Amino acid sequence: MKNVLKSMTLLALAVAIAAPMSAQEKKKKKGEKGGNPLAAVVKKVKDAGAEEATVEKVEALAKEYGPKLAEARKGLGDAQKEMAEARKAAAADGKKGKELQAAVEAAVKLTDEQKAALASSQELQKKFNAAVAALLTPEQAKAAGVAAGRGDGKKKKKNDQ
Repeated sequence: MKNVLKSMTLLALAVAIAAPMSAQEKKKKKGEKGGNPLAAVVKKVKDAGAEEATVEKVEALAKEYGPKLAEARKGLGDAQKEMAEARKAAAADGKKGKELQAAVEAAVKLTDEQKAALASSQELQKKFNAAVAALLTPEQAKAAGVAAGRGDGKKKKKNDQ
């Protein structure tokens, strides 16, 4: 009986010590999230097999555009999370393209300031993607999921000859 009591006491002591340490690790992980929002693109470029010099240039671009993009996204506030949830729900319903975008806009009503912040962040993201795509070969850009695009929102017309 003494051995059981001793074991239970030691187990309780171990749990009492381990619980606060676990909570501290979770807080650290949550705090690390607020880094560079373009870090995922840098990782994709590395995984796409880009040369070291190219990766360094992409990292420099991410350091340049990252704070600007984070600042632009601050204007969105909680609307960014709401838009992501609405986009997931609409995509789950099978909506795509303009229909998906219309469903997101209908679900989340943005103020004029939020619309301006969204447009600003989208413009910065386009500029960053174009700059990164210019550094990569077409194969690397495709593998990294970065495309320069036209940036004006218009489709290129085919010339009938």
